[in-house]
Amino acid sequence: MNQDLKMAIIGAGVFGSYYAEKCFLNPNAVLVGLYDQNLPKAEFLAKKYNARAYSNLDEMLSDVNAVIIASPATSHGDLAIKCLNLNKHCLIEKPIASNLAQAKEILSLSDMKPIVVQIGHQERVILKIIGIDNLPEKPRRIISQRLTAPSERGRDVSVSLDLMIHDLDLILMLMQEEPEYIIRRKNIGIRDFFHHSSAELKFKNAVATLTADRTSNVNKRIMELVYPSGFIKIDFHNKKIIHNTPFKLNENFSENEDVKDSLKTATNSFIESILLGNKVTVSSKDGYNALKLALKIDEDLV
Repeated sequence: MNQDLKMAIIGAGVFGSYYAEKCFLNPNAVLVGLYDQNLPKAEFLAKKYNARAYSNLDEMLSDVNAVIIASPATSHGDLAIKCLNLNKHCLIEKPIASNLAQAKEILSLSDMKPIVVQIGHQERVILKIIGIDNLPEKPRRIISQRLTAPSERGRDVSVSLDLMIHDLDLILMLMQEEPEYIIRRKNIGIRDFFHHSSAELKFKNAVATLTADRTSNVNKRIMELVYPSGFIKIDFHNKKIIHNTPFKLNENFSENEDVKDSLKTATNSFIESILLGNKVTVSSKDGYNALKLALKIDEDLV
């Protein structure tokens, strides 16, 4: 590999700062620039990581080969479409977009063009390191809870698109099929900005129950998988696993370097996909499917 890959980051918030560090530390890419509508934020990160803060997005895009989109969720779709039309490789933080029309366009562009498109569903890394992604059985029952304390981050979309979408992506990866229908759903809060959401999904031979809340007084990220031969309980927050299955699982997954910094793993994988032609860890189709299901739960499929 070489250092010809010139990268930029759109968004200088929390995730933008994380991605800036990962790009800066990768020896096979050069972090050229950062763009944010709040220029001083971009300037702060640019100074820290020896890059340039751009006040003009088009100028920055003309200087780079690849872009990481870490801006507010409602801007993901427009920005991704703009970048893809300019033939820029894109890592799009989740969700892929905030509406299905934009997600469809991103999917179409990624299929048409010789470019790499990866979606930022990082927690797939954890299931793969544990060894749950390739078991001889499919779960019959799935229960997920994702609760966080109030935060200003991600408030431009509903909790389904902000938090639950992580678990929807994991469930779709494990089941390898879409649910047949939604048994029930409950959303609390202002439409398009729901702060609590729960849903029960019916698959061909399984049921999944999901809860997401971003007004909780605890931080909790748990998924329980019930198989014909036993159960697996994953605590994503504390990086622990309990199970009574015969499967050979990595119970010490928390010690794995890819799990310790899944964002670094995803960023490096994106760069390797561009330079080496590797398959992306999370495709635009994966991102589209997770968004589609989240919007169904929001009853906002447009």
